[in-house]
Amino acid sequence: MANTPKKLYRGTASTTQAVVYTVPASTSTIVTNLVAANSGTSAASLLIRIGGIAIVPNTPIPANGIFTLDVTQVLDASTTIDVQASATTVGVHISGVEVTA
Repeated sequence: MANTPKKLYRGTASTTQAVVYTVPASTSTIVTNLVAANSGTSAASLLIRIGGIAIVPNTPIPANGIFTLDVTQVLDASTTIDVQASATTVGVHISGVEVTA
């Protein structure tokens, strides 16, 4: 069994719901950390869903602020992570470990 640390997603959040990661076939993924930074001069909100369920439900991020969440969420093959923000000034970093047989 191979455990491979991965950046699951690093990029700017869209203002529409967008899938940013899908667990590959024959793989499990453990999400370990979520970090979001708002580089804008106005507050923004962030929504992150795992498998269609909100794990970060429209959470406010102040202007020039950050949001961090340390978690241990195990995802099965084909489970998706999607991200949406109220502004394109929100950058999102999602880290984890892919586990393959």
